[in-house]
Amino acid sequence: MEHSFYLEVNREAILHNINVLRKWKRKDIIPVIKANAYGHGMLEMAKTCVQAGVTQVAVARYEEAKKILEDSYFQSLSKECSFQILIFESIGDFSLLDDFPRMDISINSLEELEKALEYHISPKKMQVKIDFSFGRNGIQEKDLPFFIKKVKEENLTFKGIFSHLFSSSYEDGLLCIKKFSSLVQEMGKERFDRIHLQNSAASYNYDCDIVTDIRVGMLTYGLQEPGYFHEELQRAFCLKGKIDSIRCVENMKYLAYEGKEDVGMKFAKWAAKIKIGYADGFGKENENGSCIIQRKEYRIAEVTMDNTFLEVDERVKVGDEVLLFYNPTKTKQETGKEIHEHLTGLTNRLPRKWIGEIK
Repeated sequence: MEHSFYLEVNREAILHNINVLRKWKRKDIIPVIKANAYGHGMLEMAKTCVQAGVTQVAVARYEEAKKILEDSYFQSLSKECSFQILIFESIGDFSLLDDFPRMDISINSLEELEKALEYHISPKKMQVKIDFSFGRNGIQEKDLPFFIKKVKEENLTFKGIFSHLFSSSYEDGLLCIKKFSSLVQEMGKERFDRIHLQNSAASYNYDCDIVTDIRVGMLTYGLQEPGYFHEELQRAFCLKGKIDSIRCVENMKYLAYEGKEDVGMKFAKWAAKIKIGYADGFGKENENGSCIIQRKEYRIAEVTMDNTFLEVDERVKVGDEVLLFYNPTKTKQETGKEIHEHLTGLTNRLPRKWIGEIK
């Protein structure tokens, strides 16, 4: 059973979610496909976005955009296709853009803007990031008067402007919207093709009239934020595989590398092995969590590098399907980690299988 475990991704669910998000906020969307599309598979996700008519996606780093654009599918896109990739983090060396016209860059400081213009990068390839005291990337508030002056004096028009709307205080979020909206209005909304502020969490909490797009990661994949729920979104992933082997452990002292008592199986009779472990990104924090076999929950007893051992009963057979991370809320309760933390940690050793055709 080589690769008996895999992450299945439903392309139709992704397409459905994109349409739901567009209708919900009455805006276009910029799907965030960084971190291997939140573990789902970056290349297939980018192709699916093209299929959905998405014209802008976002990644964190240059290497992610490069990997996508070097794929034959994207090399063969017609010039009429307006698909672009926004890179959030500064790339440093602007010559890296020379071979990739589908890359847009974030401008994270005044110095970076000056250098980009000196390198003759068109402002229509730039999206300006504003940092409203979140300590992230972006032009700081203290530098905004100089930025506004330069934009007006040189009559610059950009591909976009954005910030990061996320705070522990609802009132602080409203203040961020007010500051951002005032800034854009002062410079002139017409200077920016795309204006975006909300991430997935902020899409629930806030509306913002001035934006043209919402920037969504988790919601694109149907991963709901704790405490919020949109009934129309569909979860796209399913982590599943098959029972590889079953052993009677009633008279055994050890299970894999631990004593039976140490893994809570002192009186257990049956243990099942599945081919997924922490080398696949399925970490030891999942021990004492649960999985589903034949619609029944069973305990995860021990996670090793290559395999995981389950405490089962006589109903479980070799070849039975096993579901992991079947309930994201319960996964958080059992492991202390959000589902997107688990998914982005899944390594490339674990296959991704996308169902549904690219049209």
